[in-house]
Amino acid sequence: MSEKIKAISLFSSAGIGELRIHKDKVSVIAANELVKQRAKCYSFFYPETQMICDDITNDDTKKKMIKIANDSKAELLIATPPCQGLNTLGKNKGQHQYEKDRRNFLILEVLDVIDACDFNYILIENVPKFIEMLFPYNDNYYTLEQILKSKYRDRYIIKIKVLNAKDYGIVQSRPRAIIKMWKNGLHWAWPQSEKEITLKEAIGHLPSLEQVKIQELNGTLQSSKMKEQY
Repeated sequence: MSEKIKAISLFSSAGIGELRIHKDKVSVIAANELVKQRAKCYSFFYPETQMICDDITNDDTKKKMIKIANDSKAELLIATPPCQGLNTLGKNKGQHQYEKDRRNFLILEVLDVIDACDFNYILIENVPKFIEMLFPYNDNYYTLEQILKSKYRDRYIIKIKVLNAKDYGIVQSRPRAIIKMWKNGLHWAWPQSEKEITLKEAIGHLPSLEQVKIQELNGTLQSSKMKEQY
């Protein structure tokens, strides 16, 4: 059995997005999350992972994560910065509105971690709008792809795609921007797409809500009649 790849996780939240990762060929040595309730939930699911519950913009927090990564010789960095500030639901938001929410620029904190460590693989995930917006960098504005390539194209192969969960065996349309970086000489394939599972195929065997309501109503009426008899 091959040894698991060691990893660190940033913006880990409650760890729901890492369920399969922990069960596969990756061992997450340390994780970082700001919100205490989410950090506790993460530790409940993955007690073997060291949780650093603190702000990644704090230099001491960042240094802790960097030290753990270097001491454990972590090969993989997982970074899933918050996407709430990029949510366009019910709003006509653009670059000007995005700049008002500091959460949208937390990905820039990840660059310090990449610079200080020697990862073989880097995985960044967010909503599709994430790869369209512009980030302040070196007194100008660039897309994240432009920033990453300007800094790391000599060290890493950098590929970006928008993948949808419905194309990979999940009964939900959930498009996500996936940024993969890996060292020259290594290989990191994209997942093979699968046949889309329709809602009918997933839950079509379950009774309709109307049937359930009728059964509940009949049960209530029958119970009432029995009470009347007694």
